[in-house]
Amino acid sequence: MNVRRIANASCLLLSVTISSVSFAAAQAGGQPSVAAIRAACQDDAQKLCAGVQPGGGRVVACLKEHKDSLSDQCKQAAGLAASPGSGSAPVAASAPATSAGPANVPSKASTTASPSKAPTTGAASTIGGEKFVEQVIADTEHGGMRAATIHIPEKWHFESKIEWHYDRLEVPLIFSSHAENPDNAEAYFQYPLLRAEIVDVSPQWKQYTTVNKNKPGDRLPTGAIWSAPIPPMQALAKFIQQVRPNAANLKWIGQQDLPDLAKALKMDPWPNDHGVAIKIGYDLNGQPVEEAFFGVYYITKKGSDAVSLGQLSMAAGAMQQTNWGFRALQSMRAPAGTLDKRMPMFCVIAKSIYVNPEWIRLTKAINDQLMADFNQKMKQGWDQIRAAQAIMEQTMRQQAAFQANFDKQEEAFRNSGGVDDSFLRDGGKRSAADHWDDLIRGVDTVNDPSTGGTTQLSNLGQYHFTDGFGNYRTSDNPNYTPESAGEVGSWQLMTAAQ
Repeated sequence: MNVRRIANASCLLLSVTISSVSFAAAQAGGQPSVAAIRAACQDDAQKLCAGVQPGGGRVVACLKEHKDSLSDQCKQAAGLAASPGSGSAPVAASAPATSAGPANVPSKASTTASPSKAPTTGAASTIGGEKFVEQVIADTEHGGMRAATIHIPEKWHFESKIEWHYDRLEVPLIFSSHAENPDNAEAYFQYPLLRAEIVDVSPQWKQYTTVNKNKPGDRLPTGAIWSAPIPPMQALAKFIQQVRPNAANLKWIGQQDLPDLAKALKMDPWPNDHGVAIKIGYDLNGQPVEEAFFGVYYITKKGSDAVSLGQLSMAAGAMQQTNWGFRALQSMRAPAGTLDKRMPMFCVIAKSIYVNPEWIRLTKAINDQLMADFNQKMKQGWDQIRAAQAIMEQTMRQQAAFQANFDKQEEAFRNSGGVDDSFLRDGGKRSAADHWDDLIRGVDTVNDPSTGGTTQLSNLGQYHFTDGFGNYRTSDNPNYTPESAGEVGSWQLMTAAQ
């Protein structure tokens, strides 16, 4: 694909500059410094006035228009009264699509919040001719707690979904949302965190991984996808094919590297962050549309520690785990030929996302608890392995000692002149080892006229009889005969096999 401009993607990377600020209400408390106001109100300008062209006092006018929605720090810097009971200033953030997870976890393994239209709160505001309203993204698993808010055009339909999977250590939280214009094909999509991983094992240890039946694309119990890493642009292209599998007349319009996308979205840095974007075109309901996809790619590799357990010893790095994927995955769609013009409106939506700090603390507590439980189980597993190894080694030592003592006694028995072992040296076909085997197993080997060969019977009785038809009787009484005991047939005493 040729590198082309992706629907004015630079709007996601540009911060709004406040060239001058002047609040009439600030006069009563003395004129605050412009630098202080600029610093304190930067986030408010990005959130509330992202679609306003800087310069000419337009940003200042926009902030004045939304003075009731300003953060406390901005109001204080401008000399305005802070809102009673309000929290900290909102910070533009990426969608809450990160691995996280809860303390006090409910007992059920997973919960899905059914998609529903989120409640609307806050006053509507007009930005760039479009009336925006705040939509609440609620975590229904935790009492409907406000997880985040987002501003979208008032007439658009909006749905969000938060799923908790407490049995998935690496991806316990799945978040997604989308907003759509009922009048045309315009839409904004947020996608869940994409987490993939693969483990490479040194050849000498592959024999222990033959039970691994994972195939590329399988979801692991941890929640991650089993897959070898793919370069960022190729990975995003593959993701697009998965989320738009039936797109008619799909066309790849262009792609663009956005190395500072994570920073622009004010995301915490992850290893080897790299933003990318791809623009495609296709037909939707018979009409041509364009859609721009954005994502922050990450990748990290880590080798295993050295492990020594009994006779096993694994050098450091014998196993390599690679974790990679995308976060802040999102896309903007519009009728063909209008996406570039509507991109400022989409940027207002993308930059308006505000994640509730209390909910962030909750997700961190959940994740910490899940990790602590996992580490505890891992420790128990290693302790059990070590205990089993110790038992096995002790058993092997006991068996070796028994065998050594047995060999010593057998040698002494054979070489002792004062011991009559003639019954073990009968000169026949059966060896001394055969007799020892009979003694250990508790049997006598006797000639059997029924078969013309030999038969082994319990040595609990000294005298063995057969009727020649496969029936046997054994007794310790020298005067016993089967006939005297009422048995029918002709019985004869069996002789010891030689």
